[in-house]
Amino acid sequence: MASSTTTTTNPSSSSDEQQPKPFPNHLSTVNVANFVSSKLSGVKNSNNYISWKQQILCLIESQDLLRFIDGTIPPPQPPPKVPSATAADGKDVNNDVMWRTDRLVKGWILGALADPVLKNVIKFTTARDVWSELEKMFPSSAASAPPRPHATQHEWRDYLPLYRATLMGEWDKAKRIIDSDPNAIKARIAFTLETSLHIAVGTGKALHFVQNLVDIMPDDLLGVTDELGYTPLHVSALTGNTEAAKILIGRRPNLLCVPDNNGSFPVHLAALSAHWETLWYLISETKDDWLPSPYLGQTGRKLLCIVIDADMFDVALYLASKYTHLATLRLGDSTSALQRIALKDSAFSSGDKSFNFWEKIIYSVSRAKKIHRRKQIHQQALELVKCLCKNMESLDYRSASGIYVNVMLTAARLGVHEVIEELVATFPAAIYSRNVNSKQYIFHVAVENRCEKVFNLIYQTSNLKHQYSDLVDKSGNTLLHLAGRLAPSHKLNLVSGAALQMQREIQWFQEVKKFLHPYSRERSNKDGKTPKMVFTEEHVQLKADGEKWMKDTSNSCTIAAALITTVVFAAAITVPGGNQSDSGFPLLYGHAAFILFAVSDAISLFTSTTSLLMFLSILTSRYAEQDFLYALPKRLCIGLVTLFMSICFMMVAFSATVYLVFGRAEKDWILIPVAVLACLPVTTFVLLQFPLLVDVISNTYGRGIFGKQSNRPFY
Repeated sequence: MASSTTTTTNPSSSSDEQQPKPFPNHLSTVNVANFVSSKLSGVKNSNNYISWKQQILCLIESQDLLRFIDGTIPPPQPPPKVPSATAADGKDVNNDVMWRTDRLVKGWILGALADPVLKNVIKFTTARDVWSELEKMFPSSAASAPPRPHATQHEWRDYLPLYRATLMGEWDKAKRIIDSDPNAIKARIAFTLETSLHIAVGTGKALHFVQNLVDIMPDDLLGVTDELGYTPLHVSALTGNTEAAKILIGRRPNLLCVPDNNGSFPVHLAALSAHWETLWYLISETKDDWLPSPYLGQTGRKLLCIVIDADMFDVALYLASKYTHLATLRLGDSTSALQRIALKDSAFSSGDKSFNFWEKIIYSVSRAKKIHRRKQIHQQALELVKCLCKNMESLDYRSASGIYVNVMLTAARLGVHEVIEELVATFPAAIYSRNVNSKQYIFHVAVENRCEKVFNLIYQTSNLKHQYSDLVDKSGNTLLHLAGRLAPSHKLNLVSGAALQMQREIQWFQEVKKFLHPYSRERSNKDGKTPKMVFTEEHVQLKADGEKWMKDTSNSCTIAAALITTVVFAAAITVPGGNQSDSGFPLLYGHAAFILFAVSDAISLFTSTTSLLMFLSILTSRYAEQDFLYALPKRLCIGLVTLFMSICFMMVAFSATVYLVFGRAEKDWILIPVAVLACLPVTTFVLLQFPLLVDVISNTYGRGIFGKQSNRPFY
């Protein structure tokens, strides 16, 4: 662990040597013949190295052992013939496992070689050496592959009418061209090496054109590829042309297992283009026992990640449930399927910012199409996380931690507490995941990035809060130092107004302070700064912006309050209907509308005066840091509420006056538009200022953003 005043055991920070791994015995039961259909012959006239390489790679990648042949790990050393005195320690055990695994991979490769090739590579020690020698013996697939066709200027010009007819879906015209020139059906009529079938499928306009073209084409032409290695089925997947895909697969099903130049199958392109219906159809038609398979090894992991990126979590859940090995695989950049979904914070209810104020209120009960769809996505994403975690349970400590550490840190940074909860429920040691560079744990990351829903998990722990109170990162910062830093801009912008942003920052600082030991609250980091010093230095500009925002808001509201005070005071001494000449008593005193006028006018006067005084007190405040926590928001809240009340009662007084004047006249119809227009100022104020008023009240007097989120035990 990082430096602290308390020594704590951390499983995640222990070295690999302290965690010896048993040999994965299940690898010994793998049947190579299920993956490699024929041995590498080495006969030049029938060189099968390209297909053999694809098949053997599928086998190695499916078991996540690619590192033994691609050079990403040092060559394993053979164990000593005579055990040393330290043979029982973790280092020797792990080295023995690495050596035995390398021998197993080497055995797979050698067992898939014909005798002429085998005798040239059997002398090499490691799987990496054998693989490198095979690469030298069969330099490149490009060397043995037939030359790629190309579309010449002459060919493009001659078949331009066919190109136009294909684009327009004019089958009769295209049929006449094909009948007059048998080569037209296989001609590359575009410079991207596309045939008429590629173009017809890509347009998605005339399905009958595709059907007629497929009916007269031989099987081999259905698999012709363009410049990118796309077959017509790739094009249908890319454009979402499901009906064309059905025609092609009905004629030649093995097109589903033809990769393009980047190793992508049709299912990959359908997922990349987010064509949900087409993707489901292609998945349903692709059989598990076909080779090469889009579901094995890194190809399958790539498909799962693409589906997650496209927010098609129902498809991802299906793939993760059926092909459980995909959860344990990682690419060269160390990303896994779980890492990809942790990056999709909007896929979870904790990170979805697409709902407005009212949509958040009705989220739990509404059947509105948009909200229901978002809620369904949240549920599917959570089920996918649970499925991936379950599929990882069979991994040893090193393999599992290699995946979940980055996922935990990513989820903590983005505030996706659902992923963190499921991972800790599956792997309790994941709670100690730490960034090896900054030495920060997940709660450090959560505080620094202001992810309150992750930080709130600390309330659901037993004694973890006391352990974290003393932990420091690489720079000697405690949790309180990180709370003293300025929040990321995208988090600050979630709060309206610089003053309320300053209030939220102080709330974070005060909340984190509760968990720290009194010594740690005043502890200096490596720069010699206490948490309070860090907070003051980081928030100088925000404090100035908050002061300006408060003053601007108060100035605007002061003008409105002053105008209302003036108007209602004048109305109080100039009563409707006039006064008796001898006594000065109001002529309309006995009417109920007159009493309503008097009461509402008085309330409007009192509330507008109170509002005016509140906003004046804000203007003359000293604007200390702590004033932003309660004093200033409280005055702003009182000022806005009383201003709203003064406007409402002023409109009531005005409406009562109009009734007294016109209510008994022949033109009493004028009361209707007056009553409607009287609601306009109130409605305008509510629409413009009510959200701000709600924010001020909830942030100052509400339950706040901190606290226990559920009764589910976290750790």
